[in-house]
Amino acid sequence: MDIIYQTASDFLTNDLWVMPTDRNILELDESGELKASNNIPVLRVLATPSLKKTISRLVYTIKDKMVLFKNKEEDINLNIFKYLNKIYFNTPNKNYYRAKKAWYRFIGDLFEDINNWNFKKVMSKTIILLKILKPLLVFDVHDVSKWNHIEGFKKFINTLRKHNINIIIRCPVESTNYVKKTFENIKINNIAVMKYYGKSNGYNISTKVAEYLLKISNGNINILKLILRYSKRDLKTLRDLKIPWLKIIPSIVPKKYKKIMEIACNIKKFNINCINNYLDLKIPTIYAYLSDLVDMKLLKKRRIGKNLVYKLNLDKEELFQIIKNIDYKDLHYSVFLESQQNYKFRLFG
Repeated sequence: MDIIYQTASDFLTNDLWVMPTDRNILELDESGELKASNNIPVLRVLATPSLKKTISRLVYTIKDKMVLFKNKEEDINLNIFKYLNKIYFNTPNKNYYRAKKAWYRFIGDLFEDINNWNFKKVMSKTIILLKILKPLLVFDVHDVSKWNHIEGFKKFINTLRKHNINIIIRCPVESTNYVKKTFENIKINNIAVMKYYGKSNGYNISTKVAEYLLKISNGNINILKLILRYSKRDLKTLRDLKIPWLKIIPSIVPKKYKKIMEIACNIKKFNINCINNYLDLKIPTIYAYLSDLVDMKLLKKRRIGKNLVYKLNLDKEELFQIIKNIDYKDLHYSVFLESQQNYKFRLFG
């Protein structure tokens, strides 16, 4: 939940988000909670295949949070909120007792509707509650691929989205693909992950900078580490970024070319005699590797007399393409693994 709490505003986009996490964390954290993060209510509820149980847990989590329901809209569709605003929120002499009594009467009626499963009333009142609270709604789910039926929960999510409720589904890592297949247009919020990763490492990253970092790194955490190492701590604009391409290039080529590219990034222009002594390779192999790097457009070559001279080629579009084709774990998973290692270190280190 750290990513969500620290970057809550980045999830308020009316999109549907998925947040993979550790199964053990979900199983140890089954009680719901409602707390504010930078004045944004974050409501976390454990969802189950039973829609009745899920909504009951949702309402139970907010039953004692009357003071969070101060209305900011002109039109309220339920008399209870008109009443609460009239006698408590919008009067100089707030009558907390009368407001609290009315609130719990309303909550009691809603629980009765849930117990009797008066579906239309339950949905209507629950949606109004959520529209007025305007929370970031987080549903914790276990492995949904093993649910007997998921259609009810899926329709519930779609209904909430029609009413502009911001939703995150937090699921075990291993069921992420199933969740993505089940819910249309669901995605991981890599902007939030990027900003969280920066904050965890002492960097304040703006949304614009986070978007650019994702573009040039393609979410590769090793490249991000290199970029952040050479950049300012407060990254508000792109001018605050320093992209150390000469450090990045050796890390994005296949391992067999790494030593050659490290040399190329240091001396910029060379022939085979300049680098032969630094490489534990035979001459034909060096020529073959250099030819490959020319084909990859990382080096340029030209003939001067009898010698072939090679020169570093800093073509950013080609570099972006190479980065895009690197096989690696996505950013969220990399940050998740790193945070898990830190968590275990805190526990056992």
